[in-house]
Amino acid sequence: MPSYKLTYFNGKGRAEVSRLLLAAAGKAFEDVRVDFAQWGDLKKDMPQGTLPVLEVDGKMKISQSGSIARYLAREFDLYGKGNADMTLVDQIMDTCIDLFSGVLRFAFLKDEAEKAQKREEYLAGDAKKYLGLLEKLVQEGGKSGFAVGSSLTVADLMLYAFIENSQIVELLKDYKLLDANRKKVEQLPKIKEYLAKRPVTEF
Repeated sequence: MPSYKLTYFNGKGRAEVSRLLLAAAGKAFEDVRVDFAQWGDLKKDMPQGTLPVLEVDGKMKISQSGSIARYLAREFDLYGKGNADMTLVDQIMDTCIDLFSGVLRFAFLKDEAEKAQKREEYLAGDAKKYLGLLEKLVQEGGKSGFAVGSSLTVADLMLYAFIENSQIVELLKDYKLLDANRKKVEQLPKIKEYLAKRPVTEF
């Protein structure tokens, strides 16, 4: 059985979908959470000088959050049942990245007034735009509360993680399928157990 070591900062961020994948598959993993003071010393040991990094069996190191998530999804048969499903999964994953990219334009601003203004613009603009696109994708291919097909895929976990990362869960009241999907995912036994135990973090 492979061993997994996932290294990221002490937050949900770009690693959370991979943590959710490992939890959903019932796989034990070493959840290494690096603080920013440690990062300078560790950076040189990372293949691309970035996080997250997944290490498999102490040998293979994988960079890029999307590559890690797709690798795990393929390993655990959580990527859909055929090429059409997988393509829909990819569209949802890439649209989630677009959704989150808007947050990065203001998340690190130091002027709190400017940050608040940019966030309001995001909530009224890009957030609704991409949630609408995601709602249509789920309508196109989802069944029984799942985003693609009638069973769990990485698309469900991507939606869960990146809507949370974007801090827009409250907007889901206007998107019935996304709201139902979120509720479905967090009640899955292995996900529910993981969410109950995961550390509370700032991001």
